[in-house]
Amino acid sequence: MNSVKQPISIIGAAAVLAVAVGTLAADKARAAGPTELPPWVDTTPWIGACLLTPEVVRLSGTQSAPGSRGSMTLRQPGSPFEITVDEGGFQTFDIEIQVDQMRKRRGAVYVVWAAKPELDEWVQLGTLSEENRLTGRVAWNQFLIFVSEEASADVERWQGPIMLTGLSPSGRLHTMAGHGPFEAMNCQLYY
Repeated sequence: MNSVKQPISIIGAAAVLAVAVGTLAADKARAAGPTELPPWVDTTPWIGACLLTPEVVRLSGTQSAPGSRGSMTLRQPGSPFEITVDEGGFQTFDIEIQVDQMRKRRGAVYVVWAAKPELDEWVQLGTLSEENRLTGRVAWNQFLIFVSEEASADVERWQGPIMLTGLSPSGRLHTMAGHGPFEAMNCQLYY
């Protein structure tokens, strides 16, 4: 996986400028006296609201694991630019996988994968812990997360059945979640 370099964001810079202008207007109005501020002036300090609110995405069981469920929590890594990107310009997310319910087969390893929606690129994020958790980092704007049941974690590509799947919010525009190895899945589960 690519290392994260210094992020650059025009949107983040514009947001900081807008907040600075609003803050200056609020300071000027306060200095003038106890008059009521116009409704468009926001006096609350801005510290990157999107960084404070993680996105939680449902992980759904497939036909290989009916009734299984979990969640994926997406957070933006800390950055003064609000949105962190890697050297290729892809948005970067810290993710935490939590599987709440899934029947495990003795001796099997449960591997977590991230893939682009076209399934042309993928990366193994690791295996679920004893507590059914995993943390990792993904640097794609749209991606699919899934858990496969494997005989070993030493696989370059999933070989066993797909047990759980989840889709990044930005990936809902179009996905391969109902195609290829996921043909049995109903795409509507993700919307």
